[in-house]
Amino acid sequence: MPPTSPQDERSIRAPHPLALRLIERLHAGSRVLDFASGSGRNTAALARAGLDVVAVDDATAQSAEPLRGVSGRFAGTLSTHGFLHGSEIQIAQRVRAVVEQLDPRGVFYATFGSSSDDRFGRGTALDRNTYAPTDGDEAGVPHTFFTTHTLRAFLEPLVVIELLSESVVDEIAGRWAHERAPLEHAVHWFVTGYRPMRGRSE
Repeated sequence: MPPTSPQDERSIRAPHPLALRLIERLHAGSRVLDFASGSGRNTAALARAGLDVVAVDDATAQSAEPLRGVSGRFAGTLSTHGFLHGSEIQIAQRVRAVVEQLDPRGVFYATFGSSSDDRFGRGTALDRNTYAPTDGDEAGVPHTFFTTHTLRAFLEPLVVIELLSESVVDEIAGRWAHERAPLEHAVHWFVTGYRPMRGRSE
């Protein structure tokens, strides 16, 4: 299991860039799912912008029932670290569960691990794309990393991809998860897209 976020305001930073992009896209009152809400920095920013936010905490997001107790549809979802940890199969199950809660053309904003990340290939190999660090804050926590090709193949059955770009996130990712070993050239994919009207995720 990944570490849980301390509710210590000293660890809460500015909202993630994807949270800001989502705020720009949706109108006030839109219902939004913050999946794996971490320290709460994004939930707070979305709520301040007038969005109706449902937050799923990290422990629930990583469980076998990641949307336990969540009902209804959403105009959009944000996950800035809920799809970084676990095997590719586990991440696929979470993505599918989240997409199925979206309205048709509901927007999907999320991050995924990139094979350009310096942590790729380090630690205990669990499969060809998944590694668990052997030390540090996330020792033993599986991380899955994607290339452009593997991420597109992973997502395209579920969402229409609008943007897929790599970003160095050393100064963006939550410090609460990396206090003992600060990130050095950590790279995430920033993905924006939407649920198709029908078919792919049905």
